[in-house]
Amino acid sequence: MPDKTRSETTDTLDHGMLHDLLGHLLRHAFNRGQVVFSEVFADQAVTPLQFMMVELIAKNPDVTHSQIGRSMGTSASVVTMTLKPLIAAGQIAGTASRSDRRRMCYRLTPSGERWYAGLRPKIRQCEDRFAQALTPTQRTELAAMLRLLSGLDQTGPAGST
Repeated sequence: MPDKTRSETTDTLDHGMLHDLLGHLLRHAFNRGQVVFSEVFADQAVTPLQFMMVELIAKNPDVTHSQIGRSMGTSASVVTMTLKPLIAAGQIAGTASRSDRRRMCYRLTPSGERWYAGLRPKIRQCEDRFAQALTPTQRTELAAMLRLLSGLDQTGPAGST
């Protein structure tokens, strides 16, 4: 059996500039958020991306496929693959748009509404666990900064002119 190097046994790799790179830090935070989500929702058959799409559909009945993709910042194929099991399970119904039969519109089914009502309160628990290292002010500021970085908020920092 080969000898393990010091870095393999003590986990003291030199990360160079990685821990100063926003993209690297966001990736680590994203991965941690996924783990927390899977722990909180372990008793539910839902992924974080599915939850986000269900939230959009619940708040915007008859939202189109393309609107979901734009709101999520993802491709039409990702929307299709993410919604497919929810449609198969009867939680979401897809229908052709009345104005353009090529466009799909989505809404929760009655069973989907009940399922969603049970999911939604758990997201607060998930968010609280994920952000437990932050003060309420830090959490609010981080959310505002992430909206700016992602291009979701074009107003600029609070108080700026």
